[in-house]
Amino acid sequence: MSLYRTILLVDDDKEDQEIFRDAIEEVDTSVHCLCANNGEEALVLLGNDITAQPDLLFIDLNMPRLNGKQVLQEIKKQPHLDGIPIIMYSTFFGEADIAEIKAAGAVHHMIKPTKFADLCASLEKILATRW
Repeated sequence: MSLYRTILLVDDDKEDQEIFRDAIEEVDTSVHCLCANNGEEALVLLGNDITAQPDLLFIDLNMPRLNGKQVLQEIKKQPHLDGIPIIMYSTFFGEADIAEIKAAGAVHHMIKPTKFADLCASLEKILATRW
């Protein structure tokens, strides 16, 4: 059973969004997963309705327009979003990336698994953790 009811995934790759949603559905059918196609869309969604904020955010590190680090920095400037755990999500993290996103306020970073079962296992652990 997940500690979180609503997740927002910010990822410019539609296929990655679909796989992520399928994995969430596999892990816990009670969790609702919303997706934003880029950082700008995510900031609009997060700024629109403070009563319907996600419980957990996953942000892809590498996106056009606003990259994940920029989105993270913008979210951290908004007091009404304070307290929403943010997990950075990417195919690769360098040591400098990890240090930078931790300093900016991300609670965790997750490398995109290449196997669906590994994605499910990672999400199961994340959803069971109180960040």
